[in-house]
Amino acid sequence: MSSQLEEFRKAKPKIDFLFALLTMNVTSGSRKNRFLLLFFAFFNIISLFFVILHLKNIKFELNFNSLITFLTFGAIAGNIFRISLGLIKKDKIEMLLQNIRVLLGTFIFGGSALLSGFYFRFNEEYGLMFEVPFIASDKILWKNFLYVLQGFFYITVAITTIFLDVGVILLGLQVIAELNILIDYIKSLNEKIKSDPQFLSKIIKRHCSVIENLDLLSEITSETSILQLFLTCISLLFGFTLVQIYAIGLGNYIIILCAAALSLPICILGEFIRIQTDNLSETPYLTNWYELSLKDQKTLLIILGMAQREYGLKAIGMYDVNLYTYIQVRWNLNFFYQEV
Repeated sequence: MSSQLEEFRKAKPKIDFLFALLTMNVTSGSRKNRFLLLFFAFFNIISLFFVILHLKNIKFELNFNSLITFLTFGAIAGNIFRISLGLIKKDKIEMLLQNIRVLLGTFIFGGSALLSGFYFRFNEEYGLMFEVPFIASDKILWKNFLYVLQGFFYITVAITTIFLDVGVILLGLQVIAELNILIDYIKSLNEKIKSDPQFLSKIIKRHCSVIENLDLLSEITSETSILQLFLTCISLLFGFTLVQIYAIGLGNYIIILCAAALSLPICILGEFIRIQTDNLSETPYLTNWYELSLKDQKTLLIILGMAQREYGLKAIGMYDVNLYTYIQVRWNLNFFYQEV
């Protein structure tokens, strides 16, 4: 057994868990995976309930507590929305996994969530970002427990966000692998067609499979990608506002860092897919097409037409998801604050 296959077998349970989280599949898999799925879903819902209760009871003022509470609400609601959407689109995700079955940022979010527990504890003027109903006490032990619980909730939300992003990235990497295989197929055209006259037909079939899987991946990430871009925009607005109010607060810069990383994974994935589709559109021209028979040249024209189409991830079917879009969001926010 090759070392790569052995590594894959070791990592497969973790990969299965990430795919199960995308579809909230608690009916199959190991007991450990099903428990973790229910654990993350339960504590995200409980965290959202406590944060909503806090928002309901506070008087809104432009301060650290209010802005962070709204950001926390957005992050938790975003996770629940992504999980719910994965449950709705479960069939499409499973179809994508079935189609590619033959192909075999953590530090920022996790570290920030862990540091937030200590940061809020030693800066008590910022207050708590949630409220526990039916229980009220002024005892020091209870107050410290609430800060520990808040840190635990933040870590749970951060881990859920990371796992959801990694699951989508793994889906995207398999689609990129299919694109690489298709490009290699086209590069070997002149050599393979001598021994296999139907090789161009195989390329067309594989090309259709790649198009189908790209469309599935784009549809799966359509709503979540626009949500991540929106949350990045709102989080950066809040982060820059906090920097203007609390210029020396370390937490403000951590918020900006986390906000900038919210939509970065999906945009990087979209950029890699865009690069590979551009390579795909250029590869047929690098073959010795003039050495092919007239019939094969006509078939190659079909492949050229397919390769010239624009492929990639799109948010709600309209906006390209890539690094250019990500930089545009950052640039427009910087321009906005310069004008203000």
